[in-house]
Amino acid sequence: MSENILALANPMLNMVFGIAFLILWRREPDARWIAIISVSYFASAAGFFIFHLTPDPNGIPAVVAMHLFYSLGTIAMVWGIGTRYGQPIPHRLYAFIAGLGLVMMVGASFGADYNARLYAANASYGLILALGTQAIARKAGSELLDKAILFLLAMGGFQFFVRPLVAIMVQGEMTAVEYRETPFYAVMVVWLALAAVLMALILLGAALTDQTKAVRDDAERDTLTGLKVRGPFETQAIAMLQRAREEDVPISVIVADIDHFKRVNDIWGHQVGDSAIAGFGDLLRSAIRSTDIAGRVGGEEFCLFVWDCPAGPTRKLAERIRARFEHMQIEGISDGVRLTASFGIAQWEPDEGYGRLFARADAALYRAKQAGRNRIVSQDEGMLLAMGPHRQGPDMRRARV
Repeated sequence: MSENILALANPMLNMVFGIAFLILWRREPDARWIAIISVSYFASAAGFFIFHLTPDPNGIPAVVAMHLFYSLGTIAMVWGIGTRYGQPIPHRLYAFIAGLGLVMMVGASFGADYNARLYAANASYGLILALGTQAIARKAGSELLDKAILFLLAMGGFQFFVRPLVAIMVQGEMTAVEYRETPFYAVMVVWLALAAVLMALILLGAALTDQTKAVRDDAERDTLTGLKVRGPFETQAIAMLQRAREEDVPISVIVADIDHFKRVNDIWGHQVGDSAIAGFGDLLRSAIRSTDIAGRVGGEEFCLFVWDCPAGPTRKLAERIRARFEHMQIEGISDGVRLTASFGIAQWEPDEGYGRLFARADAALYRAKQAGRNRIVSQDEGMLLAMGPHRQGPDMRRARV
């Protein structure tokens, strides 16, 4: 009776963790990786149940079913963790490895030596975990939680290669039924249960950490544009400057302001003004890279910190944003009328802090406003960069605000 209870420990634990991850995913549907991890634990539980409850674990149907569920559990584990870090997983390669392992297992089932089947099964799972660990390591962070996840993945792959060798050395040749009744298997059940618990707890911690960060990130973002509000933006910008100083990387700053914004509110109302701000925010988010940061630092004023980017490419980025905004139709504004924006650019000097850098870019923006708006001024070169047509007179008033 105690042996049966011990044997069911792993599938029951996997079921519990599968349910736990499923509940977490329901709370955060966008976190697709949590759902995939839930599938991993459910699939592993199904494989354990088949192994322990089937009367003939050596039969071909049981071998095929167990391997399919174990393979799904292994692939889903790697897939889920890879999804969390944004690392694409070669699903076809992993499916091929699992399929090759199945062919070898079925072939070994017709022979007298069942150890070959044990080797084939464990080698396929170990290889998937090893390749997955290598791929995920490219994107994983350097925090303790990230290192713990990688370590457990690597150890999981390692034990799949070592475990069959140790089992054969300790117990000799045996069938699946005989293997289930060995003291070595009882030890392995406990070990696998502990490993499953440890990995589940770490992944649950990662899920909760991600959700906490998401809540905090939402609180730090402007509801209208989705960009960082001034305080959190400045904190992130200061951290970027520190990192750039350590890595000797160039940083450029763009400060932008929607031209004549007060007129927009006066003529069409604040709701249309909000649409203009939201549209400009969407434009900024679509124009920058993941390494850059953007924030709304005032009513209609925005700031970009562009990572590893000298002045030339920064001017081109500002021009793309300026030109796209000039042709953007804002809902609620009269047909034929387009808004414009002005831009100031500054190149970071390693001896200056955030305040001085922002002030230089803001001064360049002021000069762009003074020079007629809808243009880009580079503070570093001390020159006016007039981008696009700048008509004067009645046509100007009709075409732009």
